[in-house]
Amino acid sequence: MEESLWYKKLEKVIQEENEKLYKNDSKFYQVDSFLKVSKKIDQFSPHCKKCSESKIVSEELAENLFDYLKGDFNSRRGFEKKLDSINKHLRKEHKMYPKQYFISLFSLLGVIGGLLAGLIISYLTLGGFMKQSLLFGFVGGLIVGRIWGKVKDNKLLKAGRTL
Repeated sequence: MEESLWYKKLEKVIQEENEKLYKNDSKFYQVDSFLKVSKKIDQFSPHCKKCSESKIVSEELAENLFDYLKGDFNSRRGFEKKLDSINKHLRKEHKMYPKQYFISLFSLLGVIGGLLAGLIISYLTLGGFMKQSLLFGFVGGLIVGRIWGKVKDNKLLKAGRTL
């Protein structure tokens, strides 16, 4: 999809504001992801009222990006809340997820499940192998979770639903 005039203007404003920031601050506050999110709301705005409203919020965030990120804690928190609100809408309504979202999520769930399974196995068998059972459960759960998450993330990538 070709970029709209709105997005090109927004991208220029974000880049100008971003130049005022230190490079590390730009990476820490994920200014690149703000651009990707803005591109997606521009793409969905003709068909989605919430995305159209989010364009106005994105313009305000872009114009004051330096002030938000270099201001006090409350201004940074305000920036993050507004951006999170847009991200939640994209996830909920348009099924758009960040890269490696499910790898992270399922790795955590796999570790928790593996530790619980290791604990149960340890209690059902001899209790002297608690450390080994927990270690095996941790590693097994992590591996299964990462594989499961990778499969799901690859499906999203093929469908073009990643940010």
